[in-house]
Amino acid sequence: RCSAKAVVGRPSPECSAPPHLPAAMVVCTFVAGDDVSALKIKVAAKAAGVDLKLERPKGGACVPELHIGGRVVRYTNAVIRCIGRIFEGSDIYGSTFVENAQVDAWLDWTEMEFGSSEPPNGEAAVEKLATHLESRTYLVGQRYTLADVSLSCSLAQLKLSLPPAVQRWLNTCTAHESFKAVGGAAPKGGKASASAPSGAAPAAAASSSSAAAPAAALDDASLTAKYSTAVGGRVQIKKILEAGEALVGRKIRVCGWVRTMRDQKQVMFLELTDGSGPGGLQVVLDPAVPGYESLKSGCGTGASVMCYGVLVKSPAAKQPVELLLKEPDHEVQLFGSVDSSDYPMAKGKHSMEFLRSIGHLRPRATIIGSVARVRNALAHATHEFFRERDFIYVHTPLITAADCEGAGEMFQVTTLMADAEKDGGKLPMTADKKIDYSKDFFCKPSYLTVSGQLSVENYCCALSNVYTFGPTFRAENSHTSRHLAEFWMIEPELAFADIQDDMQCAEDYLKYCVRYAMKHNRADLEFFDKQIEQGLIARLENLLAEPFQRLTYTEAIEILIKESPKAKFKVAVEWGMDLGSEHERYLAEKIYKKPTILYNYPKDIKAFYMRLNDDEKTVAAMDVLAPGIGEVIGGSQREERLDVLDRRITEMGLDVKDYWWYRDLRRYGTVPHAGFGLGFERLIMLVTGIENIRDVIPYPRYPGHAEF
Repeated sequence: RCSAKAVVGRPSPECSAPPHLPAAMVVCTFVAGDDVSALKIKVAAKAAGVDLKLERPKGGACVPELHIGGRVVRYTNAVIRCIGRIFEGSDIYGSTFVENAQVDAWLDWTEMEFGSSEPPNGEAAVEKLATHLESRTYLVGQRYTLADVSLSCSLAQLKLSLPPAVQRWLNTCTAHESFKAVGGAAPKGGKASASAPSGAAPAAAASSSSAAAPAAALDDASLTAKYSTAVGGRVQIKKILEAGEALVGRKIRVCGWVRTMRDQKQVMFLELTDGSGPGGLQVVLDPAVPGYESLKSGCGTGASVMCYGVLVKSPAAKQPVELLLKEPDHEVQLFGSVDSSDYPMAKGKHSMEFLRSIGHLRPRATIIGSVARVRNALAHATHEFFRERDFIYVHTPLITAADCEGAGEMFQVTTLMADAEKDGGKLPMTADKKIDYSKDFFCKPSYLTVSGQLSVENYCCALSNVYTFGPTFRAENSHTSRHLAEFWMIEPELAFADIQDDMQCAEDYLKYCVRYAMKHNRADLEFFDKQIEQGLIARLENLLAEPFQRLTYTEAIEILIKESPKAKFKVAVEWGMDLGSEHERYLAEKIYKKPTILYNYPKDIKAFYMRLNDDEKTVAAMDVLAPGIGEVIGGSQREERLDVLDRRITEMGLDVKDYWWYRDLRRYGTVPHAGFGLGFERLIMLVTGIENIRDVIPYPRYPGHAEF
């Protein structure tokens, strides 16, 4: 292979920012010609404002080398990173710490997925990339970075079929001045790139494709909501706001509820919302429009209407379009009137506590509507994640005779009380004056389940990878913002897997859900970012930017003890304790500033089914801690050794006989397996920034509250 040496010269005259490095010559040796590494380095240098001069290498260098004084940096990504840091004023490496980390992650991902001329998982990687680029111009932030340099140079040399979002992005990158300046080749592959000329053509291609795309997607059939013939075919407000001015001049029918109403005699303004998104559509009504008079009484906040008119460009800056009802063929119809003086959700902000007291109406609040849409998306993401990985969905029972956690805080299911009322208040008793449960419906004490894990393990030991997703119950008399009596759990079980597999699956699942919400619920997340937690989207992007931190429980305790004088924890830290939220969040928010996984916990604070480690003191358990939330996932490798399982059940004060069927899994073809549980509401809190768990479930159940 032909080799050459590059000399990186002094800063270009137009670069006014001082360099990170001394003004000495910087030498870069790399494989020249059409090699992808050479292309990446040359494009990165041009984008960073660094002049490269090619020279012959003194030796037979086979990998890129960057010489800075007496220091040598080797390999492509390291060289690119170093070039990106030469000038302080350059944003080529990202403009913030978070963006720096994201650029690093993309550089590593590119090398891993496209490091060979025939990447084995190229098509799958491209599909993942398409998801990320669906609503983005560049990989990181709002500007061209080293991440775009590296990945575009790799893809430009490969013959892969590219989805539209990826092709659009690639066209943008290859049209960048830095790429064109070094003579980078036009993309070889991709459906859209087959006929794309070189030079300035990619930009033109990107422009024309983006302009043409909306027109194809804005026909009447794609706009009209399904199953809306009763009103003549309505269009969701979300679609109107997304399309914006592309729909100007079109006649549109919308249905929804009035968020605000202003009657100015000569014109009436309504803001409508239909639940499809957080944004509302302004409707402007002329008094001459048919149906206008019906609005004079009872069309306040909360009223339901149908409006048919023409979409026009809005003069207001905050919205691109509005619906104008003016012509004789336009129409407004009042479906349901509202007496504003009596309507609990009249215009204005309401406390979350108040909204909980009107659970039948609180879905109309913008914040609760956004929560519902994000919850829906995360449920879809859950099923999609496991389906794509060949997991089987198992419906586990809600009524059980087993206490999965060994905590005893369970809701009992019985018909004895009702039967006793019919029989003069007498409960059936045994000879030793205990309740005779043989007379109960299930002939034994039965409860609402606290977990589907034990039941789904049966299927894991036959079908391999499985999961359950359903409601669980805990009779814990807790009034905190983190606990509910009824909540939903996602619980996968992985056969032939250990704690390391378990941790990786948990990390992959969490990232998948966050990506899914950011793709499908961007408007809702922007609402939460503005109204609930400023910086929410940046926090979520940071969660996706790099691998989660992993450390043992013992290592975490040592760190927390060292930090205690500064942190001033309310509860003193010692080995063997069950870490509180303040400790978990300190690790994730202050120490590592990203999701953190702790593993190998003391056996005395974990459940009986978690695999005992060789030290006999800890079990192969793990918790995923997230900034702003604390624990969001808990899991473990399961104890597959029958003798050890029996010992642990006895130590927990449970009856071995109650778990005969669970023990049979260890008697008949036991296998190493692992799993975890994720509280669905905790996941929603993580994604939305909402701090009270009672506000992320449609009908919260907690002590003293079971209405609606």
